[in-house]
Formats: sequence, C-alpha cells, structure tokens
Amino acid sequence: MLSDVNLIPQEEIIEQKKTAAVKSSSIISVLFLLLALGISAYFYVTTSKIDADIKRTDNEIENFRSKIKSMSYVEVAARNLDKKYNSLKSLFSSRSKYSLLLKEVQVRKPSDVIIQNLDTKVGEISISGTSGSYVSVKSFIDNLLNKEFDGGDSRLKDLFVEVSLNSANFDKSSNTVKFFIVVSYQDGRLQGL
Repeated sequence: MLSDVNLIPQEEIIEQKKTAAVKSSSIISVLFLLLALGISAYFYVTTSKIDADIKRTDNEIENFRSKIKSMSYVEVAARNLDKKYNSLKSLFSSRSKYSLLLKEVQVRKPSDVIIQNLDTKVGEISISGTSGSYVSVKSFIDNLLNKEFDGGDSRLKDLFVEVSLNSANFDKSSNTVKFFIVVSYQDGRLQGL
C-alpha cells in the first residue's frame, strides 16, 4: 500500500489556506455588498415612489384647497341663510297668534251679541257692538272671564284677565243695547301655539 506523502512544505499549505480564506471572505464580502446594494436600491425605489406619492397627494390637496377657496361664497351664503332661517324660526315661535284670540272672542260671544268694531293692541282689545239685552252683554263679559268656559280652546282658558264695561246704552229705535268694553289679555299666551 502506498501512503500519501505530502511533499508541499508547511509554509505553502498555510499560504494556500490564507489564499482560500481571502478568496472565500472576498466572495462573502462581494455577496454582502451585492445584498446591501440590492437593499439600498429597493429602499431608494420605494422612497422615490413614496416621494412621488407625497408630491401627487400634496398637489391634490392644493387643488382641493383652491376649489374650497373658490367656493367661499357658498359658505358665506350658507351662513347667511342659516342666520335668516334662525331669525324666521324665532320670529314664528315668538309671534302672537291673533287669529286664535279673535276665534276665542267669537266662541265666547253669545248668539245675540253682534260685534261691530274690534280694535286690538298688545294686551288689550276694545270691543263695541250691539246686543239684544243687558243680560247678553253681562253673559259675554262673564264668558270672557270664565276660566272653565266650555267650547273654547283649552290652551287659552286663562287668556282674558280683566274686562271693563265702559258703556252700555239702550237704543229705543233699534230695540238693542249698544255696548263698549275693554278686555285685557295675556299676550304671552298667544305665543308658541
């Protein structure tokens, strides 16, 4: 049997191992360099794409801002419309409903009482008219002051506060009683109905 005889000097073997180590470390370094270049290229491309997206988004935002600025007149019109709406809403909710007042006077009037003239001020009504008798005039006054009057609007049962009979005269030619009364009422009760 032949045995392997190594005739290469020990220094040469060490030199070959150093060369192999340098060669393998160079290959590994080149691989790491290529990997680092690949990662750098990926990050560069991704960053460039993100920058482009940011610029495009900034341009879109600027376009939207300019559109919003160009439509500022719509905002002003909307605010003015809102103010007008709120003004009308408060006006309608706080206005007195005199039609309900007149209806309530008509409901409480006896059938033989005829109203000829009715003058309304805030908190006061002046009524002049004719009646078949003094009793009807008294009944009209009592009906206006009656808080439990049937047939009237239940929300307005305490509307009338005071009634003053200024005059009541019997007219012989027409066989009627001419009267003039002043009725005080709560104007606030006519609001918000």
